[in-house]
Amino acid sequence: MSAIDLRDLRVVYRRKGEADRVALDGLSLQADSEMLAMLGPNGAGKSTLMGVISQTVRPESGSCVSPSSRRGLSIVFQTPALDVLLTVRENLRVAGALHGVDRRAISERLETLCGALGISDRLDEQVRHLSGGLARRADLARALMAHPAVLLLDEPTTGLDIDTRRSFWASMDRIREQLGMTVLLATHLIEEAERADRVALISHGRCVGIGTPEAFRCSLGERVLRIGSTDDVTLDAAMRWAESIGVRPHRIEGSVVIPNASSDLLEQCPIRDASLTLAPPSLEDVYSIRTREGVGV
Repeated sequence: MSAIDLRDLRVVYRRKGEADRVALDGLSLQADSEMLAMLGPNGAGKSTLMGVISQTVRPESGSCVSPSSRRGLSIVFQTPALDVLLTVRENLRVAGALHGVDRRAISERLETLCGALGISDRLDEQVRHLSGGLARRADLARALMAHPAVLLLDEPTTGLDIDTRRSFWASMDRIREQLGMTVLLATHLIEEAERADRVALISHGRCVGIGTPEAFRCSLGERVLRIGSTDDVTLDAAMRWAESIGVRPHRIEGSVVIPNASSDLLEQCPIRDASLTLAPPSLEDVYSIRTREGVGV
């Protein structure tokens, strides 16, 4: 059985005097001994899904299999779940005790995790004195004190700059190698999803595609033709031209993307008042297409 097994989940938020909001609409996915990224915009249902897995949100229908004990499941939230008046060491000791870890194991895990995360020299500093990146790594250590089978990361790098985000993920990669666990990441950042073993594309409470980043890119062929313009008339003309020659174009925010393109297609394109680019497809291309058009490319 998978560490996480979700089947046909439906969650509806009932609001008095307002229309109900469907947060999850028949969503299904499984994950086991891997990092699975849930990629989607704000409001897509990612945080609600995290709530279902952690048993803080009850679905109207469907089934959810996930660890139910504190030792089996840990969460890193969008903001650090640390007491800012305590030191890093004190926060981690409290976290270990809450997870039922004995004192000797707490000390051993604390030293090992903080060494791997590069915060050993900050153990006796109050959390309020840490930078955002250091606080994030301390919070990751807090979540890992239980050596969980499943780790939930809910937009864990929110508010961090590029260098700090890179440092966080380098630390996360080292810990994954050491502990081995199933990691479920909720993110709207393409570059974070690229780090995952598999990616689930989430849109309006549904999973509209799941696969490896490489497989997603390959689904659009070796290269795509991008026709870019700020003029809707030009983009409409590009769509009509592509359809007239029997290829399937996709309209994506200021551009028309044509999969499985070749240099011959680029030369044939009659749209001259636009930027034309022939390049390998990106995960962002697939994400944009599938979240706008549903399953399939």
